[in-house]
Amino acid sequence: MDARYNVYFAGQLLAGHALVRVRDNIARLFNADDATLDKLFSGKPQLIKRDCDKATALKYKQAMEQAGALPVIKAIASQAPTATVDTAARPMTAAERIAALAAAPDLAYQNQPAVPVAPPPPSPEPTEGGVQLAPAGTDVLLPEERQAPATSSVNAPDLEVFASGRRLSDNPPAPPPPPDTSHLSAGAAGERLPTLPSARAPLSPDTSAIALAPDGTDFSDCAAPEPAPPVLDLSGIALAAPGADVLEQRYRNKHDQPPPATDHLALED
Repeated sequence: MDARYNVYFAGQLLAGHALVRVRDNIARLFNADDATLDKLFSGKPQLIKRDCDKATALKYKQAMEQAGALPVIKAIASQAPTATVDTAARPMTAAERIAALAAAPDLAYQNQPAVPVAPPPPSPEPTEGGVQLAPAGTDVLLPEERQAPATSSVNAPDLEVFASGRRLSDNPPAPPPPPDTSHLSAGAAGERLPTLPSARAPLSPDTSAIALAPDGTDFSDCAAPEPAPPVLDLSGIALAAPGADVLEQRYRNKHDQPPPATDHLALED
């Protein structure tokens, strides 16, 4: 008789898949409600498919791995008792079947060998717009698309590597000594500056000829005298007779055009 298998899920995820996304994928895959999902992702093994052949177990395995979940497939030595399901009233939904199978006693899970089937590589998680993200660590370029690493040959016969900590330049010269301030002293707080004696004699102007003007003086006597009118020689200037032309004939404007005729013009009353 062909070997029979049970398919379990303990809430484990494939590498590179987020819990929220895998939970949504499992909900769509099995049409499961939140209560069933909480039980499936509780960390305890839950029976997904009981007593199926190898082809059916592999189909469950592939569908769950595409959703990002890691199934556990166990071979059973004999037919495991199946849960009694009353389908006379109505057909059970996938969520009800999962809940019923998960609630059934797990008789074939303990100490059973795993199915000797190599797991396929995890499928990329689908994203919006038909674009898929490759799992973490996937090579972006194919081997034939990669460029060979650039190689260079540097010939540096004049270069020399110094010991660690050695200066790359000569030591700078020593700074000049500070100025001598031994002859300087600080004045007392509040002392007026400058305090050094001056050898120059103070000014003593003679103010004996200066007096104060009485009150109300307008200082008009201090104003400068008005200048004398200039002496002009007008002997070469004469006044023209009344009606004389101001300009000589050569400087006058010449009117070559006759004046316009105005004999046809008349004033209205």
